[in-house]
Amino acid sequence: MWIIIVIFGFFLGIFAFSNIIYPLFYAWPRAKQLKREGKLIKPIPIKTFLIGPIVWSTLLLGSIWLLKNYFPEYSRLYYIVLGFTLIVIIVQMLMENPDLEADFEDTWKDYIKEE
Repeated sequence: MWIIIVIFGFFLGIFAFSNIIYPLFYAWPRAKQLKREGKLIKPIPIKTFLIGPIVWSTLLLGSIWLLKNYFPEYSRLYYIVLGFTLIVIIVQMLMENPDLEADFEDTWKDYIKEE
């Protein structure tokens, strides 16, 4: 059972934390920077940066609640796996990653001025 918890926790953690951390700590500040520089056609709505993190936070907290109530003996392992995936996501975000910028530009291309 522990291998299932590790695999599930790793994949859920990667998806959840990337959809929580990136919009709040990369995309939103990047959009503010582009707005200050006058490189946006129109402002990007703030709700687009908040909906994903709210949904994924709810799913992540729901998984923690379910595991804590139905499999309490595995909750510590699950927390460790989630902590590991959080560290992986933070390290990826802090590294110079051209894929993040390309993803940002692809996602918000309707708002960014062509140069």
